[in-house]
Amino acid sequence: MLKFMRKYARSYLIKIIFAVIIIVFVFYFGAGSLREKETKIAEVGGFDILYPEYYEAYNKELEMFRQLYRDKFDEKMAAELKDKVLQDIVNKYILLVEAKKLGISVSDQEFADLLGSIEAFKKDGKFDKDRYVAVLRQNKMEPDQFERSQKTMLLMHKVVAIVRDTGAPVTDADIWAGYVREKGKVDLCYSRFSPSAYKDRVTVTEKELNDVYDKEKDRFRGENTYRLKYVIVDAKSGVKDDQVYMDLLKAKDIDAYARAKGLKVNDTGTMRQSELFKAYKGLKIETWAKDLRKGDISLPVRDDGRSLVFQLVEREDGRPMEKSAALQSIKNRLIAEKAKEKARLAAGDAAKSGSVDKKTHTGFILRTATSLPKIGDVPRDNTGLLGLTKDKPVYDKPVEINGDYYVFAYAGEQEPDRQGWQKDKDRFSQYYTARHKEQFLASFIEESKQAMLKQGKIKIVKNPKEI
Repeated sequence: MLKFMRKYARSYLIKIIFAVIIIVFVFYFGAGSLREKETKIAEVGGFDILYPEYYEAYNKELEMFRQLYRDKFDEKMAAELKDKVLQDIVNKYILLVEAKKLGISVSDQEFADLLGSIEAFKKDGKFDKDRYVAVLRQNKMEPDQFERSQKTMLLMHKVVAIVRDTGAPVTDADIWAGYVREKGKVDLCYSRFSPSAYKDRVTVTEKELNDVYDKEKDRFRGENTYRLKYVIVDAKSGVKDDQVYMDLLKAKDIDAYARAKGLKVNDTGTMRQSELFKAYKGLKIETWAKDLRKGDISLPVRDDGRSLVFQLVEREDGRPMEKSAALQSIKNRLIAEKAKEKARLAAGDAAKSGSVDKKTHTGFILRTATSLPKIGDVPRDNTGLLGLTKDKPVYDKPVEINGDYYVFAYAGEQEPDRQGWQKDKDRFSQYYTARHKEQFLASFIEESKQAMLKQGKIKIVKNPKEI
């Protein structure tokens, strides 16, 4: 395949049409390692990934995710995003390494065609060099820096297009099989293994209970209770939230301060910790309320165009739980854990032996379904169970859904309607072919990555989570 790609790359003429470009030199990946040298994040086949490139890419993704998920965006998602951004940049350089191996390059003419397509660089409808230099310098970028970064992006487009178009050809049989997976239905039979059925089969010794209690006894307390007061600061308040915070640090008396400033004081009343955290979940109160002491003022908590500044009025720590009650709580937990493990093992044995109850069925459902009737949502890692066929009749591992374990087997299928296929054929063929190319590209990058990792050509110098 590589021989074919090299031959294809040398003769390949690619045209990139930029329909709408708004200051195009700020691309997703930026200039990256073409910039000044700074902290190295990773090495990929001779390329260095430096902090400015990573920082720029991460901030763009971060802003997009914050707008998309709003108050649901949390620290865990931010940590996962850091890894994702680094892997995206690593994939970029893997493609550049492959471009070099395949002899793919960007000519001066191709770069000139790009410049000629950018409206920001035109004067009287034509490319103007003086305007080009002026626009770049207004954006604190030198022409040679811009040229290198854009040739890199053109090279990326080129190698991506070549890899996509070099994928294995798609036949009519492949497209029909894809259509069956998208529009066809499958009936599954299943056995359920509920942990509740195994609770009477497990035992917990006194030693186990006391060992766990000795390790965890500090956890067995009643809930803390809180009472907080807060003021809301918005555009109509006539004062900024940071000023309110600084003033309250000095004044301490939130009621007197609010009266003087014409602000309303809100009182949560005494609330259990779980109730408080639930009531103010959108403010992420659980991340800071525990650190407050009586009389403390919180930093402004911004929420949908307004800010809330809290003061802790009272806090009472939960009292220690009676040992007998704590031991009972531990016993219930250990029984549930052991019962769940027995259910999982029993389901695993059934999956291996192919022993599935033939009487309980899902009924015919789309192979692309995200949930199973009367069972629940299909876990992301187990969507393969909807692909069961006569040739592969049993899903080879137990599936946990809503705390129970299930073993699934193929019971029958329905092909899509042939008349519908005739109407959808052209549209679906285009869609399937495009998706096949994307999958081939992803597979190509992953295979190249694994080969480079084995050869020691990819090194992560700094963990993104430490940045």
